[in-house]
Amino acid sequence: MQAIYDGIVGRGFQIASGQSVGGEGNPFSDGSLKMQDRHFRERGIDLGALVPGLFWGTINLKLGKELVLARADHVARNVDWTGKETGRARIAAETFSLIHCCFAYPLGGGAGTGYYPGLIYYPHPETKPTTNPHRFDVLEVLTGKVPNLVHGTPASLVCRADAFRPR
Repeated sequence: MQAIYDGIVGRGFQIASGQSVGGEGNPFSDGSLKMQDRHFRERGIDLGALVPGLFWGTINLKLGKELVLARADHVARNVDWTGKETGRARIAAETFSLIHCCFAYPLGGGAGTGYYPGLIYYPHPETKPTTNPHRFDVLEVLTGKVPNLVHGTPASLVCRADAFRPR
């Protein structure tokens, strides 16, 4: 069985992609996904192999409800991805779960919908730093490049029905 989660593409902090490196709100030396990648691979999770044409950033899908993780496809525990960072960029190890999904986004111009295989990227709320609290009404998506992605556009995610439950 599958679940469909409808939402609106939201604006993120551009920390995962690294586009905000050097900015006031981003103390890290690179995009967090690239910094985490080595640690994921050490645990047998190869993001590049799991997501064809992976774009090294997340798409934030703002939902009209709050969800919590029930069952993941992949889990990376105790990921000390900021071990080489200093100052406020050094945070405690985190746990991440990943759930296979398909991101559905309108192609524009009446051309229908594009479907992009990917992963829901779920940093566990109990291990996230307090400076960046978990948003239970947002699902973060790893996928390939989505043409003409615009904040505020309706989009959907399809994943296993047992992956999430209401909060």
